[in-house]
Amino acid sequence: MFNKIGLAVTFSPNGLSLLKNAHKLAELLNLNLVIIHVGEKNSEKEKKMDELILEAGLEEGGYSLVWRQGEPAAAIIDICIEEKIDLLVAGALEKEPLLKYYTGSVARTLMREAPCSVLVLVNPENKILKFNKICVDVDYTPLNEIAVKKAYNLALLENAEEFILVREFQVPGLAITVSDGGDSEETESKRLIWQKEEEMKLKLFAEELNLTGIKPKLVCRYGKEGWELKQYARQSGSDLLVVALPPNKLKFFDRIFKHDLEFIFSQLPCSLLIIR
Repeated sequence: MFNKIGLAVTFSPNGLSLLKNAHKLAELLNLNLVIIHVGEKNSEKEKKMDELILEAGLEEGGYSLVWRQGEPAAAIIDICIEEKIDLLVAGALEKEPLLKYYTGSVARTLMREAPCSVLVLVNPENKILKFNKICVDVDYTPLNEIAVKKAYNLALLENAEEFILVREFQVPGLAITVSDGGDSEETESKRLIWQKEEEMKLKLFAEELNLTGIKPKLVCRYGKEGWELKQYARQSGSDLLVVALPPNKLKFFDRIFKHDLEFIFSQLPCSLLIIR
């Protein structure tokens, strides 16, 4: 699934919980953990970090620790490149204040710009998270197929209870028909036909991937991309939402004129795994 896991951690109240969860994930994937701390290094902070690491249950030889000064997001990104990290773990609030969302916070900058996959844990609150219900966005791209396979392998390792594939779709011209005062029965008929076609495509997609350990639940949602996915993840009580991020970085204007993933980034419905 991954070759090297990193954790961006601070001395915040959730620092210990993030360490425990990253340690659990590293053991699950049989990987060493690279702990990243951005800030001044001194004897007091070194002692505090050593205490956190000990309390989290990490043993010597099972991790490495990298200190770096500078702007947090930029420093973490640089370390990910230098250390060849392909999965970065970070913590985030479910919802950022408006100013932070538009000007950027560390977690959301990493979501948009990290050079590797990112697992964002939402408010872990000093507990070990278990992903019992994993929800995966489906768009049929090659990167998305990789994301589904990685998410499925994680579901097997976690002994997840549910693995859900969600396909969002829109009917071409349907919005125009409605705005032009088109017949409501005809409009609904078109939507239902398209729904059945999408359900068949999703079923074939799942069968081709041969996901035999846990039978995936298949869900097709009509509506705005990103928005429907977020709503379903929240309503279904998913523990983890998995998406594939397009190669082009999201820009500032995507936050104003929202890109589909920005609906998710603005208010996380649960923990989020971004596959790059």
